[in-house]
Amino acid sequence: MVGGRLAAVITIAALLDACAFLLGPVPDNPIIGTWANTENDRVTFNSDSVTVTPNKGKPTAMGPGECNGVFKIAYGRMETAPLGKLFPAQPDLEDKLKALLVQPEYPVAEVTCDRGGTTYLMIGERDLLAIYRDAGLGGIERLKRL
Repeated sequence: MVGGRLAAVITIAALLDACAFLLGPVPDNPIIGTWANTENDRVTFNSDSVTVTPNKGKPTAMGPGECNGVFKIAYGRMETAPLGKLFPAQPDLEDKLKALLVQPEYPVAEVTCDRGGTTYLMIGERDLLAIYRDAGLGGIERLKRL
């Protein structure tokens, strides 16, 4: 009986290894990958970089050269309560954020470029919300995983 259990454990371990090989490594952050908006503009997140590809355009890897010397990317989780108060001059945007962000926190990629930035929140398995900030003004855009 013990030999049968051992054989079963070895078989399951081999199957899991085969699945991991076929599927590839699991990313450290679920946001890593490629996302697109309704116009098919794409954003690709890697562990230490972001590449933006306009529909029918050339990819641009964001970095200090494209961001006036200031580029940062950080992955993690973010509490959403402060985001509903981020744009007091745009109450309609604050209302949209409060309606979309129903969980207390989400996986996040925080990208800083020059004096502006974008917060990307994964609000569903295949849905990403981009919150753009520049000079106190904001905007939002939804993206889907490709």
